[in-house]
Amino acid sequence: MEQRGPWTRHSGTTPFHTPRFQVHHDQVTGPDGRPGDYDWVQAPDQVRVAALVDGGLLIVEQHHYLGGAMWQLPGGAVDPGDADPLAAARRELAEETGYHGGTWTGHGSLLPLPGLTDCSVHLWRVERPTPGPAAPESSEADLRVLRVPLPEAAAAVREGLLRCAPSAALVLLIVEP
Repeated sequence: MEQRGPWTRHSGTTPFHTPRFQVHHDQVTGPDGRPGDYDWVQAPDQVRVAALVDGGLLIVEQHHYLGGAMWQLPGGAVDPGDADPLAAARRELAEETGYHGGTWTGHGSLLPLPGLTDCSVHLWRVERPTPGPAAPESSEADLRVLRVPLPEAAAAVREGLLRCAPSAALVLLIVEP
């Protein structure tokens, strides 16, 4: 038995898993004292990077298997080989855009779907990174890197063009502190 705030977890199973994701089915007593089931997904933490280059923000445009074509900030999963979320952020920025180095600042983390997953998205800002060759993964073959002026990036959030929630939050944090 495990106490999680007003919730009590009595037992659980993992009916589905892959190398990166696990679906959990727990038997719980809820805050109202009634027994029930709670399903949730365990997923790797993620990173998003606001890279400021020559007065603009690097944005990637990509078509996702789920969600369709969208703008978002460079980022991806914190892999098991990463020393920490900053290492993942540096790796993802370099892979997707070719940019590396610069001055990095952390902006905390978000829980994008707290009722469904324990995954956190770590937010980073980098100023004055150096360009280099990108090395996108095969699933990112359609990825395009755009340099967007900061006011246009904020407008893209408001107009629904930039729909990735952690990317949108970080853009607004950078543009409207």
